[in-house]
Amino acid sequence: MKRDLFLCTFAEDALNIIKEFGIGMENNHFCISERLDDHVVEETISEVNRDMRFCNIADLRKVLVHGPFTEIYPQAIDHLIAESGRKRLDSAFEACRRLGLNRMVVHSGFLPIMYFDTWHVERSVEFWGEYMRDKPSDFSIFIENVFDPNPEPLIEIVETLADPRIKLCLDVGHANAVTIDKSVYQWIKSMGENIGHFHLHNNDGSNDLHNPINDGTLDMDKVLRYIDDYCPPDATLTVESRRVNGGIEWLLERL
Repeated sequence: MKRDLFLCTFAEDALNIIKEFGIGMENNHFCISERLDDHVVEETISEVNRDMRFCNIADLRKVLVHGPFTEIYPQAIDHLIAESGRKRLDSAFEACRRLGLNRMVVHSGFLPIMYFDTWHVERSVEFWGEYMRDKPSDFSIFIENVFDPNPEPLIEIVETLADPRIKLCLDVGHANAVTIDKSVYQWIKSMGENIGHFHLHNNDGSNDLHNPINDGTLDMDKVLRYIDDYCPPDATLTVESRRVNGGIEWLLERL
């Protein structure tokens, strides 16, 4: 099935690869929250614009933004911490609007040792519902698993919110490194129609290495088959490995 393919900008030689293959860009300039501080945000926005110009990207549908994730905990016990995270994400939204971009990946913020699943779901529903309350209909977020050991709470969050602007981003490398009793393929099947975006990278099953997609224990051919079998046809893919090592060519032959 034909799917839109993106490459993260933290990958080695990312901009040249994006330009060469004419693929999309997932921009990482907003990942570190302080890049959105008042005294540097203009520079950050300029850098994103510069990247897009370098890659000859005129169609803004070919750009995703990875939102800030440093110390953003939607399920925080202290309400001031949650409010701080929402403020950072609001700043990212404002920067997206200035750039004409309308899709942002966000982290779930779940810490298994810190929060119970039921608390995580309840507070996350409250957080993301409030965050998206004043956002326009054309703005979407994709909630990404990081330390989440199983998919069920994330599924419950998006299904409870029942907002078409809120989907999941399944990071198959993260799931491969931290999952307890489910394979990544089961994650894909379980999340199914709730997935709007994927992060693709590989590892040894125990460490989040962000290896090239062909370097690790994940069978990426099987991952793609499961995506086509269980996920919406408009779900998009970002290669999020530090080194590409032929992964773009391999994927383009199969998409």
